[in-house]
Amino acid sequence: MQKRFQQGKVHCPTTYFLGYDNDEDGNIVINEEQAEIVKRIYREFLEGKGCRIIANELTKEEIQTARGNTLWTSNAVYKILKQEKYMGHCLAQKTVTLDFLTHKRVRNRDIQPKYYVKNTHEAIISEEDWNEVQRELTRRNNMRHDPDNKYRTAYSSKAPFSNRMVCGVCGKPVIRRRMTSQKNGVKYHYSAWQCKNSSCHDTEPKKCSAQYVWEEHLEKSYMELLHDMKENREDIITDSKKAIKKCSLSKIEHARLDELEGQIESINNRISELAARESANSDAIYDATLRHLIYEQEILQMECDGLVENKQESLYMAKQLEELLEYIDGIDDDADFNVFRHDLFLKTIERGILHDERSVTFEFKCGIDRTVEVMKRKKNEMKKK
Repeated sequence: MQKRFQQGKVHCPTTYFLGYDNDEDGNIVINEEQAEIVKRIYREFLEGKGCRIIANELTKEEIQTARGNTLWTSNAVYKILKQEKYMGHCLAQKTVTLDFLTHKRVRNRDIQPKYYVKNTHEAIISEEDWNEVQRELTRRNNMRHDPDNKYRTAYSSKAPFSNRMVCGVCGKPVIRRRMTSQKNGVKYHYSAWQCKNSSCHDTEPKKCSAQYVWEEHLEKSYMELLHDMKENREDIITDSKKAIKKCSLSKIEHARLDELEGQIESINNRISELAARESANSDAIYDATLRHLIYEQEILQMECDGLVENKQESLYMAKQLEELLEYIDGIDDDADFNVFRHDLFLKTIERGILHDERSVTFEFKCGIDRTVEVMKRKKNEMKKK
């Protein structure tokens, strides 16, 4: 099996693989009905839904899993989102058998080499969308922590600012609070956002001076910020392009990336040739040569992945700039800016930083940030950080 992996030949069973079937010749083909379920999961995740909510909705609608059940779990949805096979590639030997007598298989954590083979079958999800989902998974995981990776919290998509706001004073997550006030003897309720630390809702609260802000004020501040950005469209383009240029690869890095890709392809060909002509009974020289090639391949691949990640980051930001401009251009009537757009907030904002002077910095996915006063909410109060 390892020799087949080395030759770029992978075995991809589809018995319990949602979205794919095998035709009469044994080729992997798309099951269109199941593929729509996979596309829906990816789409709803990028729209802001969590794995548990997606699973609950699929269960409620009695949509069948790959095994024919109607009970979905958040873990099942998460595995679909992490599955690289949906973009047409295959990572072989994710698990290995430690004991051929018990057939016990475990996750391959540096036990045996893994083999990443591209374009093994037709893709259901584009590589661009798959990479965006992985980025969002990472963002949600990182938002569970403060900058020092100490404070864990659960992801939630029920409220507009959940898991996208952090305290600018202590770095802890900003949480939603349901509060009560009174006017002319009449009680009323309102929603507000406050640092988890200063609101004393943390298990180990520490002193923090951050104050709460009304949810309504945050919503209006964001929409008025979009209005200002529409009026200052060229400034947005200029600032975003500067941010994109900072994370883009230099000419030297581009040349190095091309060189690495050529070296990796050459090593892959040598491994395939070696595996093709060698018999099953390998000698010590064959094993040593193969191990050396695989080790060299892994070292080069690590460097290549780092450069590719930087390249993808700049491409991602450029795409987000185009989409941001489309969003703000699509809001024609000034009255539309008075209605908070939850969908636009999720699509455009990477995170928000709530400061103790009741101002908030919105960090956009296109690489720019803007700081606004939450309480005043007047036009042209936008300032660049």
